[in-house]
Amino acid sequence: MSQARAKGTKFENEVLEGLQRIWPDTDRAKAGNPSNDFHGPPFPVEAKHRKRWEIPKWVRALRGAAGGGDQWALVVAAGDRRAADSAGTLMVVDWAFGLELLEAWQWRQGWDRANQ
Repeated sequence: MSQARAKGTKFENEVLEGLQRIWPDTDRAKAGNPSNDFHGPPFPVEAKHRKRWEIPKWVRALRGAAGGGDQWALVVAAGDRRAADSAGTLMVVDWAFGLELLEAWQWRQGWDRANQ
């Protein structure tokens, strides 16, 4: 296995551990599965650990895997997350889906619109 492929596999396993905290039956999809690295979540999730980010290209592919919908997630990490200027690990979601997630978080925190 090439060093780049091993890095990608290690990152997918890190993302898998996080997803399994929410969906315990989540597993990695077989290699070559287009724009959906995992089985179990109710929407496509793609993990990319790359030096060069191609977010628009990856988002287009994820939207296709989501049937054109807005429920998908892209988890990205910079080539070397140990670097001082690294962005770390980030999740990119569609704006509409992001708003749904923020509303769910707010509800979970016990807030409501009347408290704003």
